[in-house]
Parts: sequence; C-alpha cells; structure tokens
Amino acid sequence: MKFVYILSVAIIIFVAWKTSWLIGILATLFIGAVCLYMFLPEIYKVKGRKAFAAADYKGAKAWFEKAVKTGRAKIDTAMEYSYVLLRTGDVDDAERVVSNVLARKVSDKYKGRAIIQRCMCYYKQGNLDEALEDGMELYNDGFRSIMLYGMIGYFKILKDPMSDDTMNFCLEAYDYDDENRDICDNLTICYYNRGKYEEAKEIADKLLENNTKSVEPWYHSAQVDYKLGLYKEALEKLDKTAECNRSYMTTVSVEEIEALKAEIKEKMK
Repeated sequence: MKFVYILSVAIIIFVAWKTSWLIGILATLFIGAVCLYMFLPEIYKVKGRKAFAAADYKGAKAWFEKAVKTGRAKIDTAMEYSYVLLRTGDVDDAERVVSNVLARKVSDKYKGRAIIQRCMCYYKQGNLDEALEDGMELYNDGFRSIMLYGMIGYFKILKDPMSDDTMNFCLEAYDYDDENRDICDNLTICYYNRGKYEEAKEIADKLLENNTKSVEPWYHSAQVDYKLGLYKEALEKLDKTAECNRSYMTTVSVEEIEALKAEIKEKMK
C-alpha cells in the first residue's frame, strides 16, 4: 500500500512539472507539506527513541510529548510515551496516558501491554497489591509476555519473597525466556533468598555475559559473590554499577550499593 502511495505522489509531481514549472513547484511544496503533516508524529517518535537509547530520558519525554500532542500519534507511540514518563518519574502522567489507551478500542496485544504499564504505575504510586492483582488477572486470562513475567515475578518477590508460589512463578518465567534481564534477575534473587548461592551465581553470571547497562543485575550478582566469599569479584561488580544507566525505575539505590561495599571491605580486613 505504501508503494502505491509513493508511486501516486511521484506521478502527480511528474505531471505537474511537465505541465509547468510553477505548477510543479506548487505541487511539490503542497505535497511536501502534507507529507510532513502526516509523518510528523513518526519523526518525533524516532527522535524520542534516539534520545531514550542514549539514556536521555528527559529529551525522550519531550519528543514523545510532541508526537502525542499532534493528535495523530499511533497507539504504540502513546505506549512508548507512557513508558518514558515512568522512567522520568512522571507516574501520574504515565497512568493518564496509558488509561487513555485502554479507553480506546485496541488489540489484545496493546491492551496487555497497557495493563502491564498501568500496573507499573500502581506499583510506583505505592499500590503494590492492586498492581499484583491486575497483573495476575491478565496472566490468568491467558496473556503471556516477557514483560508480564518479569513484572509479576518482581512483585511477588516484594510481596512474599520466601513463598513457594514466588519461586515456582520465577522458574516458570525462566522456562518462558531464560535470557531476559528481569526474568533472570528475579530468579537470581529467589535463589539468593533461599541460600542457594551456587544456583544464583550460575544465573547471574550468564546474565552478565551481555554486559548489561542495568544496575540491578550487577548489584544482585555482587550480593551472591559476597555470600560465596568472592569479595574482590563482588567489589568489581559493584563498581560496574557506576557505569550503568539510572532512572526513576531503578530499584537499587546508590546508598544500598555503598553500604554493601563498606560491609565487604570491612569483612576483608
């Protein structure tokens, strides 16, 4: 279909220029303006993605906001905007955007993603029970995704870290995808909480082979190494967190990292 549009535009411009140079110029300018108007949200989205990839979350927020404010942005653009707002800590705005998406008639795929993001908003607003309940309702309805497994696993760890239900869910998530950062990190935490440090290290080391730029895997892997008496390795991993990207969604604070460093150094004396 896009090819047909492009071909049609090319023919119109060609005929216009063949008719007269003035008509050609006017036709080119008019079609150019129409194309700019139509594709402006996509242009803003691309710029927003580029800023996000560079960890410039405020810049990404500004570009996605422009895209959505055109009133012509696609659903996936609104979803990305909501996620960026979570990263910048604008939780109420993120919930508003994602609720607007859910108020529209959307496919099951987008509906599932929107519910997941709304659950993240609930969690950041301090409503963990509501977030977990809505996430489990989506799960029980048969929806499956990496994001859902990672989110529910983390919520279950926060809610009841030592329960068999939490452990079994995180194992199921790992069977679903054994390479995803959040899923692997959740399972590392589960094994760590149960004192299964060798199993935790196996998962953590595998995850860190990808040189992740997230704080959590380095921190939780360092916790495991510390328990195994690998103090030097643990400190090296904690130092790696300084190179990682941070946002409002980061779950490990600088203070927690420094406290663990101090504890390890004290142990090494």
